[in-house]
Amino acid sequence: MTVRQPWRIGAGRRLATAGPTEHLDDLVRIFLLTGTGERLPPPGFGAGLGAATVLEPLSDALGATVVARARGSLTEALGDRIQVIDVKVTVQDSTLAAEVVYRPLPAGDSRTVTLDLPGGGLA
Repeated sequence: MTVRQPWRIGAGRRLATAGPTEHLDDLVRIFLLTGTGERLPPPGFGAGLGAATVLEPLSDALGATVVARARGSLTEALGDRIQVIDVKVTVQDSTLAAEVVYRPLPAGDSRTVTLDLPGGGLA
């Protein structure tokens, strides 16, 4: 068991823990929402999708950018731990919903992580 990321308080006012697959789900979410340079170690960590989509108009082009950025960034940063199977983006009201399907390495069942990304500030 590892500590949940981001850290959370669990039962008995102790740090919440997660199994290996839940830990990977947490890492995928954090990686996608963290901006490059926002964390010191390592300096290139993060896809920056949260901040990058806030003021962009909702469009197919933005969706395609999010898909490409998420797939490429995850493969580069976590490629030794996960295999990205699919990334889907849909527009819902004023948010982008991203769904990442991945498989833990070396062997594991596929997992799905969903995110609601802010967007449509210029829509």
